[in-house]
Amino acid sequence: MIIQIVASFIATTGFGILFGLEGKKLFFAGLSGGIGWFVYLLAIKFNLSEATSFLLASFAMTFYSELMARKERAPAIVFLIGGFIPLVPGSGVYYTMYGIIKNDISFAVQKGIQTLIIGGAITVGILLGSTITQAYYKAIKQKKNLSLGGKK
Repeated sequence: MIIQIVASFIATTGFGILFGLEGKKLFFAGLSGGIGWFVYLLAIKFNLSEATSFLLASFAMTFYSELMARKERAPAIVFLIGGFIPLVPGSGVYYTMYGIIKNDISFAVQKGIQTLIIGGAITVGILLGSTITQAYYKAIKQKKNLSLGGKK
């Protein structure tokens, strides 16, 4: 498990280098991939479905990326994009194409639908993570404004 998490961190860091990240931002972006893969493995260990595991992993990565974006004063996408590299369902796409080439349509459809479900779960995780974080920070800002007597 530790080896997989470290490998995810390294893979994400490698893509961060390709995207031109440097210094702390590169490290924090790599950490995003490690966090995502850790949550995915943890969810699988608790016998959650594959789609739920991907949803939780992408939610955790998005939540982390939004927090780091505020801390580092950078767009959340800086920490998010590379982190998804380990989660991308590339094998599902490969096996879908393989099934089509081998003329095993039922296998191709099965893998294709499974891949679409995983992609949808990742998308929902991003949406939830971003929405919840935005709502949290908006509530904090409103509370701060109220405590200052309505001044901005």
